[in-house]
Amino acid sequence: MIVNLDLLRTFAKVAERASVTAAARDLALSKATVSKQINELEQSLGVNLFARTTRLFTLTEAGQSAYLRAQRIMEEAEALADEARESRSVPRGNLKIAAPQAFSRRWLADLLPEFIRAYPEISLELCIDERTVDMVADNFDLAIRIGTMPDSSLLARKLAPVRLMTVAAPAYWEARGRPRRPEDLAMHCCFRYTNTPNHSQWRYLAEDGRELRVRVQGPITINGSEIEMPTLRAGLGVAYLPDFLVNDDIRAGRLEAVLQDWRSPELTLHLLSPPGRGKPKRLEVFSDFLVKKFGGRTPPWHL
Repeated sequence: MIVNLDLLRTFAKVAERASVTAAARDLALSKATVSKQINELEQSLGVNLFARTTRLFTLTEAGQSAYLRAQRIMEEAEALADEARESRSVPRGNLKIAAPQAFSRRWLADLLPEFIRAYPEISLELCIDERTVDMVADNFDLAIRIGTMPDSSLLARKLAPVRLMTVAAPAYWEARGRPRRPEDLAMHCCFRYTNTPNHSQWRYLAEDGRELRVRVQGPITINGSEIEMPTLRAGLGVAYLPDFLVNDDIRAGRLEAVLQDWRSPELTLHLLSPPGRGKPKRLEVFSDFLVKKFGGRTPPWHL
């Protein structure tokens, strides 16, 4: 049996004031409403809580026991409300976050010390995985995802654009030749990344908006983009990877990007949170922290 807190609150006030009239005045309710709520509570519990006279409501034995319990319940409810209000104003508590592995290791990991020093009362629980998690079922507060977001009830906040790059080591291009058009990749040794849809087809957009899909093949099919990096740097093949993962290697000359006149389909780094009101302060400050670090038209990994 579930007892309505409003009924308990009204009962406790009548017991405290020993009067429906006084209780109604304190609660800003009508006397009829107060009487109705007392009757409803008594029917729900199956006992008489008051011995009624024309002037006073006196607690019965069962009513005295119920009053003590009601006081404790109301105190706990008030404490819970205070804690909830505080959680929305003071950044503290546990924050459960899902994030893709490659992005987290390259860009998120280095930022965590700064955030932890700034907010020592927030505990971070990070789930680093390339797979997409069920945020609601698995009780995640936030998720970092890359791609085009499907329609859902999740709240999405855009952080930064992400571009896919066609890259290989300069030595590979010297040995095999640089492709001039995406179709030329069919003759190359390409690494396929299984955590993307249609991983054997790489998509390109021409300047006029035309889309071209190229079927690629090669000796490595893998579900973790970081794992292919040593083989890629060794000059053993071509990869189609996000710019945040390869641009450091491009700057250092370890990798070279080709087909620059052909754009990849637009991708975005998103920050997702479940629907609902009253987000705790810890979620707000972490979201703002990531927006400050990655937001804007030019994220830190762009060349």
